[in-house]
Amino acid sequence: MDEISRLRAFVAQATTSAGMDDSDAHRLRLALEEAVVNVVGYGHATAIVVSAEVADGRLLLTIDDDGLPFDPTQGSQTDMTVSADERQPGGLGIILMQKMTDRLSYERVGGHNILRMEKAI
Repeated sequence: MDEISRLRAFVAQATTSAGMDDSDAHRLRLALEEAVVNVVGYGHATAIVVSAEVADGRLLLTIDDDGLPFDPTQGSQTDMTVSADERQPGGLGIILMQKMTDRLSYERVGGHNILRMEKAI
């Protein structure tokens, strides 16, 4: 969690290099921060590698972690029809990630979670 400021700087550099507008860059930063916070807090990861790549008019951010298996692309079980006071905690981060990116993909490889977030530039 102490490295979140480094994560922000990384995303700022990646989105600027990709020529992404400020609004989309902000959305992608929020989605990435949410994913990494969940990987640390719920997945108990001890090693996380975040990388960025520009291809075919898209910025692709990849999070590779050694935490517990978890596929956020399966969606949230959060019932948004229930008031916030009555709703079980959790699940909103997945909704945020889905809304702030164009595409999420996940796979489990060699004991690692690989989450990819895509956003058009």
